[in-house]
Amino acid sequence: MRAQSSLEAEFAHAQAARSRRSGERGGVAAVSAGAPPPGSLLALQRSVGNAAVAAMIERSRHEHGPGCGPAESGGAGGVVQRAKKKDWKLGSTSNELAAVKTAHSSGPLVDTLHHIIPKSLFQPFLAVLTPAQEQQISTTLAPLAPKAFGTPDVDKALKNMPANFRVGPRPEDRTDDPGDGLDLNKDAKGDTTPRSAELENAFNYMTAAISAGAVTQADFESKFLAPVEAACRLHGTNIDIDPTRGTWLQDSSGKYHMP
Repeated sequence: MRAQSSLEAEFAHAQAARSRRSGERGGVAAVSAGAPPPGSLLALQRSVGNAAVAAMIERSRHEHGPGCGPAESGGAGGVVQRAKKKDWKLGSTSNELAAVKTAHSSGPLVDTLHHIIPKSLFQPFLAVLTPAQEQQISTTLAPLAPKAFGTPDVDKALKNMPANFRVGPRPEDRTDDPGDGLDLNKDAKGDTTPRSAELENAFNYMTAAISAGAVTQADFESKFLAPVEAACRLHGTNIDIDPTRGTWLQDSSGKYHMP
């Protein structure tokens, strides 16, 4: 801790000296948030060495996670951190997942939620819709997914839509995790389940619409809204994160995959 305080004091001294010099020349140099100016880096490197300077810069780039402070700080000159990865969850989703994990505390297949349609796809899809079409999504799906659509944020509601969930092992414990791709649920024979088949139809239309940058009302209703509505009806109105809905196989390395 003493070495870190000395380093930061040295940086503050070098930055103040640079500001004074700039002021004497008729202006104060702009300094980007979270990173020392070039002149200060040279001064620090001469006084404390390259390794210490590298450590200081790494600390300035730190991305906050749970338990280490706020995700962002407001106000002029504040350093804005990227949002935490779990910010998409509503309380109802978090509570349901926690309850299911508690009930299956020894099960490696009940660890995290996977989205069939990747959650990263909803925002760019909504960007090509009209406000009226966004409202139509809420009006149509709210009775079928009431906890998800309790929020006015349609993007967040879709990310919390229970029909699009399946619980499973951590991504690093899978051999078939698709990342931001389609993550279909399969039965023991390897066939796509009916709910996933409906969501696959919606996914295919969403990717095409994003690529085209436009939708027609007829296609929006028949190729996105109708299959998502059907998936919600197949799932039911409860959140119902049910481990028995997923079929997982384990290979010789101990990792899991769908049939």
